[in-house]
Amino acid sequence: MRIGVNGRFLVAKRTGVQRAAYNLIKTLVKIDRENEYFIFTGKDQVGNQDWSYDNVKVIGSNIRSGESFRNHVWEQFTLPRLAKKYQVDLLHSPANMAPLFFKGRSIVHIHDLCFVVNPQWYSFSFHTLYNFVIPRLVKRATRIVTNSNNSRNDILQYCDVSAERVSLIYWAVDEMFLKNKRNTSVEDEDYILYVGSLEPRKNIRTLVEAYEKLRERRPDITTKLVLIGGESPLFGVVRLNAKKYKDDVLFKGFVNDNELVDYYKKARLVVYPSLYEGFGLPPLEAMASGTPVVTSNTSSIPEVVGEAALMVNPYDTDQLAETMESVLVNRELRQQLAERGFSQVQKYNWYRVARNILAVYYEVHALGEHARNVDERYLPRDQWRRFLELEKSRNI
Repeated sequence: MRIGVNGRFLVAKRTGVQRAAYNLIKTLVKIDRENEYFIFTGKDQVGNQDWSYDNVKVIGSNIRSGESFRNHVWEQFTLPRLAKKYQVDLLHSPANMAPLFFKGRSIVHIHDLCFVVNPQWYSFSFHTLYNFVIPRLVKRATRIVTNSNNSRNDILQYCDVSAERVSLIYWAVDEMFLKNKRNTSVEDEDYILYVGSLEPRKNIRTLVEAYEKLRERRPDITTKLVLIGGESPLFGVVRLNAKKYKDDVLFKGFVNDNELVDYYKKARLVVYPSLYEGFGLPPLEAMASGTPVVTSNTSSIPEVVGEAALMVNPYDTDQLAETMESVLVNRELRQQLAERGFSQVQKYNWYRVARNILAVYYEVHALGEHARNVDERYLPRDQWRRFLELEKSRNI
């Protein structure tokens, strides 16, 4: 097969969706030697060692970070022409958006429909654009891939698509967190950590209010609250009402990967009180780092974290404050949560994700073709076995 990849995500700031798309494509090209890959992206990716394989070609275009309108235009009009020029058999868009009028076989990864379910959390321009484009993409795509049962159910409820066209493939955790698990013999640093964008659905205001209640109720606790992430201009305004303890609420903005790993590894506790998630990577990143997690009992989060985190009603400030307190004052509980979390996160790895995406590639490619036998519609057995062994060993 000649597989085209919509690499617009490679020129964007690497937050959750972009990080997941990057890890997926990076793993795919590492394990698959049978098919050709054409990654359509910015010129700065030409020569990147992540894509230096004989069966991978990077097609550079004049798109770059910070130029949203130019990149949208490129995605909608230039990308389909490039896919046709290089005669790809299918085009995979792994980061929510795709060319609306692409006429070939296509796979679109839709991570969630939060802008449909809760439009009040977004700016007017953002939810209007996405409410127009995404349902039409879902209708036109050959196959939709999503990353939780919660998101799959939303897609089936809100979009005109049959169930057999929506594939569920869970995300996974970046190996950099697993390779840098904390040293349990060393005492944690004294801070609670939040990682994610500062947008309304992430529920940061409730987190800050719960933190203030915790400190007021327990003056002996001097743990700081560290917030990593940034507020996007695309989303509604977030107002964080830190008051008495505002000097202990520390905003770090975006940090690089090495710093992020370090923050996760040293935190006493990671709190993620999001109101809605299509998947929710930060709780798993914390678990991979050996750090206990308190998170929400809403949307996809329970199916992702299982029994490995303490879950709360994200609208209940008192419950959140009490749960954070129970973890902070109980070293044994922190250790139990860390152990359960590290066991839970082993269920998710990018080799499994890549193997399942490859299976979707073969199914989509076979649609409309006169395959000589039914096995030609699926990932060949020898490849499936080889990828399964790689997944078990996590060693290319």
